[in-house]
Amino acid sequence: MATNFDNPELFQWVAEQAAARYPFDNPGCRLLAFSENATYLIFDPVTGEKLCVLRVGRPGYHTRPEYESEISWLRQINDYTPLTVANPIPARDGSFIQEVTDPATGNVYFCMATEFLSGETLEHETDPAAVPRHFEMLGEITAYLHRQTEIWNGTKEIVRPHWDCDNMIGPHAIWGDWRAYPELTPETQGAIERCVGIIYRRLERYGKTPQNYGVIHADLRDTNIIVEGDAVKVIDFDDFGFGWHLHDLAGALTFIEERDDVPDLVNAWLDGYRKVLPFTDTDFVEIDTFILQRRIQMLAWLASHQDSTPVQGYMEGYLDGTMGLVDRYLKLFG
Repeated sequence: MATNFDNPELFQWVAEQAAARYPFDNPGCRLLAFSENATYLIFDPVTGEKLCVLRVGRPGYHTRPEYESEISWLRQINDYTPLTVANPIPARDGSFIQEVTDPATGNVYFCMATEFLSGETLEHETDPAAVPRHFEMLGEITAYLHRQTEIWNGTKEIVRPHWDCDNMIGPHAIWGDWRAYPELTPETQGAIERCVGIIYRRLERYGKTPQNYGVIHADLRDTNIIVEGDAVKVIDFDDFGFGWHLHDLAGALTFIEERDDVPDLVNAWLDGYRKVLPFTDTDFVEIDTFILQRRIQMLAWLASHQDSTPVQGYMEGYLDGTMGLVDRYLKLFG
């Protein structure tokens, strides 16, 4: 699955076309990152004021109803939780979603602008002693989001993907097949496949209930939490969809699952989560399953997104760390 970021000039052009539709005079447009989408800072070139953040989606990744669902949830979070999220900004005509068509290919790019949120992300904290506190905060934030979706009647109107086993680690997963990871050998692939079979069986038994499955952020890491004074702000809802609540815990540990302090971070996350919602023993015994499922899902993401900005520093040592988790999982459940 290609990410279509091999033509950054085209994405820049699309962003500039979309930015011109908003109530800003001759705004500047600077690339922030390529990931599942291309994200741009829209700013005043004279004063340097940060006006908004503009996201340009890859053609075919999200549909208009999926973007409309994101707008609906963002509004609910701002209205009914203590959290702050970036509100969508309307264009001059009042619309929140802009369609820009590439005249050369006919491809349609959906674009959406949101408020620029000031502050620092949790990842910028340099004190190692602060990391457990961050995970406690992540757990509490996650529980607020889960509680909001449990009581919101509008969840039945949401149009978003389901992050289930098939869509994460199946052969036709949304982010591609993990077997395409370039460094796999027959031995490593075989070991991971044994784990995949166990994960499928365990999660089939775990089931999907209103208490363990619903609308989730799906990428609630320290990179997506901004803190400014007492204000806590959540960003990057591009992956949100339906999934197991525990996937949000696994998501918080993305790329660090093999670290020695993970048990402490999990416990801190649980401490935060339990401030808002209960967490059962049945949930607890599947934590390792969700962590490994996320790790395997990211094998597929890394393999299929090698032109994305974050991937450049993540692949080194990733397979070795994955195999350590695989060996441990097979000893526990194999």
